[in-house]
Amino acid sequence: MRIFIGALAVAMLAGCATSPVPADKADPVPSNRLYAFSAKSESQLLVTRDSGLYGSGCNYRLYIDGTLAAEFASGEVARFGVKAGKHILGIKPSAACGGWGLVEREVDVKTGETVRRRITLSGDNFDISPTAI
Repeated sequence: MRIFIGALAVAMLAGCATSPVPADKADPVPSNRLYAFSAKSESQLLVTRDSGLYGSGCNYRLYIDGTLAAEFASGEVARFGVKAGKHILGIKPSAACGGWGLVEREVDVKTGETVRRRITLSGDNFDISPTAI
């Protein structure tokens, strides 16, 4: 019985976080959920949302410099054309999931560079952070 309870606890904890997905293995965000920055530009921003059961029922909205750029479901990726320089990236849950909270992070993009970021969920927290995958 103890083994069963221990296995159940581990399974429940594993369900409370998401897992990174390599950009080349993620599904593209459908065009009807891409709203801005879809044209090629001097620099690129590549954003991937982690996969996993936790939070998969809610989409997360990505803002670039205050403009809604896309809405991500679990395990999706999108590429955005941005000008070189500093930008503010923001994420928050879609309105269907309450739309509460906003996390913002600054990114500095150089000409010709592709900057990678991932949307993560863990417990009650969500974030957008650097990634190598």
